[in-house]
Amino acid sequence: MKKCILILTLCLSYVIVAQELTAPPPPKIEISADKKSLVDELIKVTNFENYVYNYSKSIILQYAQQNKWDDSKTKQILENSNFKYFNQMLYYTFKDDSKDDLKELIKSFKLINQKRKPDDFLIPTDFQIQKDLIQFTINVMQGQFLLNK
Repeated sequence: MKKCILILTLCLSYVIVAQELTAPPPPKIEISADKKSLVDELIKVTNFENYVYNYSKSIILQYAQQNKWDDSKTKQILENSNFKYFNQMLYYTFKDDSKDDLKELIKSFKLINQKRKPDDFLIPTDFQIQKDLIQFTINVMQGQFLLNK
């Protein structure tokens, strides 16, 4: 009986210690209001929101055709999806850039895009942004960003 109590005590103490030593989840990454407004300005200057919408729309239409979605389902996904959720991913992408770097990006893209057509703007992108955009489009196709169901 003493052995059972000893083993039970050891097991319980191990569980308690293991729970105390487990690292807490990482804190939510926040971007300062100044940087957020600069990223919003960059999105506006590059017409990035339009790019996200057109990219997602073309992928969704192609997927809908391949999987023989009916028109009502395709229309619901396209009309009721909130593509503004992608801005959160952009805030995360630019969180480590300084305000001066963001201002330089804005200035550069304004200069480059001022003579281009709105559908032909250059946009800031890298592998992470493209990967996030693909994942975002998949989530939209699954109906995760529907405004009303």
